[in-house]
Amino acid sequence: MTIQWAIPSYRRPKICAEATVSTLISSGVNPENITVYLSDPEETDEYQKELHNTGVSVHEGKAGVAHNRKHIQHSYPEGTQLVCCDDDLTGILTKSNDGKKLEPLHFKLTDLAEGAFQRAKEAGAGMWGIYAAQNAMFMSHTETAGLRYIIASFFGTTTVDQDVARDEFLESSGEDFMTSILSFLRYGCTYRLDWATVKTKYFAEGGIDSELNERGIKRQDDHTQALRRIEQMYPDLAKTYTKANGVTNIRFKKFTGFKNPRPDNTYLPE
Repeated sequence: MTIQWAIPSYRRPKICAEATVSTLISSGVNPENITVYLSDPEETDEYQKELHNTGVSVHEGKAGVAHNRKHIQHSYPEGTQLVCCDDDLTGILTKSNDGKKLEPLHFKLTDLAEGAFQRAKEAGAGMWGIYAAQNAMFMSHTETAGLRYIIASFFGTTTVDQDVARDEFLESSGEDFMTSILSFLRYGCTYRLDWATVKTKYFAEGGIDSELNERGIKRQDDHTQALRRIEQMYPDLAKTYTKANGVTNIRFKKFTGFKNPRPDNTYLPE
């Protein structure tokens, strides 16, 4: 089955073209399988100008980043292998063999996605993702099936499931925490590549920040309120805490079904 690649985007036409779209195409993804979904259809001409001659499609999505992500998952037939990426992705990084640093992915993203879909299916997971923090010391040479946070920056899903891709939780901040919990409850596990992380800048201008600023809402306040709401909804699974930089985060209850070793072909050349 051909993997589809979707990019929700808002107020970032140039970044989307020069970062995510360029990264995907240079890493083996067929541009005919890439679609950019716009939260604001009035930006269509600007995006099409930036993506001219790339072969990438631009479609109207839904207003609001969270709504747009849900719209995307309902835009494909059930069973489609879909990878969803942030619009400012500049690469995937991997934990080095010695475990001390991060290295650029040395093989194609299409190979990463194909392998992840297969192993997630074997684990019974409806969703797979990568490690959220760009810090090799916290990562490991494993892949985990259990309750794990699947960050929205780069993840794959095999089914369009009404119990997971639903609009009950409307906040853009924290939507991926909520989706991770819903997928865990639906399938019994999520599947995470603990050895891979995204190369991007969190809380960057554009995207959710622009969406909230235009409504007079501070991103940090919205983020905190959204995560605390999740904690209230699922107190047995999620607990909020404040990081050293003052940003609110969530810890999931530690549930590990099993761990797989990192596949041999994903290691960096010596």
